[in-house]
Amino acid sequence: MEHDKASRARPVKAKTMTLRNDRMTDMMSSLQPVLTHRDKLGYYAARNTRILGDALTEYISFRNQALRKYGTEDPETRQIQLKLDSPAGKSFVAEMAEFDAIEHKVSLHICKFEDAIGCLTGEEILAVDWMLED
Repeated sequence: MEHDKASRARPVKAKTMTLRNDRMTDMMSSLQPVLTHRDKLGYYAARNTRILGDALTEYISFRNQALRKYGTEDPETRQIQLKLDSPAGKSFVAEMAEFDAIEHKVSLHICKFEDAIGCLTGEEILAVDWMLED
């Protein structure tokens, strides 16, 4: 009986994409609210977060160094702050432009839109529509 159930389950589908560092960073952020789900979508979000994080390791390191270089530390929160419209922010953006544009091939897990209906809010579906297909 258990074997029959497993054989009917849809195989995990992966899609290979060529993406820029800045796009992958946005995609990884969009997965954050879905990570709390204890279902297939939460699993796919976790896997994709790991895959994107691994692909972005060096980029994030360079970005953090540039943030420390151009930003200022808030004494209360100890977080680095940087206003992108400031002279320092513009220097940060200029320095990161080359790294933002670097592309990588990544294979990300893809779900059916129908799996998201009733599990994700409309806002969450719009945020992660890149990992959903008909």
